[in-house]
Amino acid sequence: MEIIVSAEDVAHKKPAPDLFLAAARKLGIEPARCAMVEDAVNGIQAAKAAGMRCVAAAQTFPPDTLHLADLVRLTIAQVTLADLTKG
Repeated sequence: MEIIVSAEDVAHKKPAPDLFLAAARKLGIEPARCAMVEDAVNGIQAAKAAGMRCVAAAQTFPPDTLHLADLVRLTIAQVTLADLTKG
């Protein structure tokens, strides 16, 4: 299944969870069963507020600024499927 949700589809932008909640709703998946990969603090805050697992890729910001994520990897290439599915 393919869906697209953009900032224009929601009332509140990140760090509000609206974007991620809309995506989960369109997919028919409970937010707690979703995982997000983010590279910014606002995105991590949005994912966590939505009740989703969040793995941060420290490509844009230093790892220590992304500490609210469930897990921080230095690059997107280091994010594994296991990282996304651990609970």
